[in-house]
Amino acid sequence: MNTKTQIKQSALKLFNQKGLMNVTLRDVAVDISKSYGNITYHFKNKEKVIESIYNDMMQELSIINKDIMESNESLFAKIIRAPNHTFELTMNYLFFYVDFVEIRRNFTEIFKKIDANNESRMESWKHSLVELQTQNYIRKELSESDLFYLMELSGAMRTFFFLKLNKDQVKEEGLKKKYVEFTNKLFYPYLTEKGRKEYNEIR
Repeated sequence: MNTKTQIKQSALKLFNQKGLMNVTLRDVAVDISKSYGNITYHFKNKEKVIESIYNDMMQELSIINKDIMESNESLFAKIIRAPNHTFELTMNYLFFYVDFVEIRRNFTEIFKKIDANNESRMESWKHSLVELQTQNYIRKELSESDLFYLMELSGAMRTFFFLKLNKDQVKEEGLKKKYVEFTNKLFYPYLTEKGRKEYNEIR
């Protein structure tokens, strides 16, 4: 494993364990038994490390999303099962969710990048929700504003789920199942009879 990868893996581990603002590049250097100069040779500052880790996460997410969309399941099933596919990725990069406010306050350029990617994903998701309305899974009376609210609420709920975890709960058995149920229950009131029937079958 090359030094750059070691740095990122160590930083990711420490960020998740101790919190983003409680870890310095010197802590990373100690963790992998390298000099501080060796760390800054590969990454000029902490922000560059975070940005590189974020790029890794987005690359992994892109692969997961590609696999989901290329499956033979219905669009509705793909969306309902998506949290099940992304749970491990989220847990691996937990600090991006737990320390989201700190990132916004202290690492402006990274936050802009995250925000832009979130906007892009929401636009894609909105098209999927509109398509589900066409397929009679989501109630047709919901406006575009309602769908946008649903997307905003879903993102907030997912973040809240991870924010309220303590260190013991992170390794709790059955946590993935709880997460999937917690996030997908949001959709239920907005589903048609057809949507609710398939939702219960998927569960």
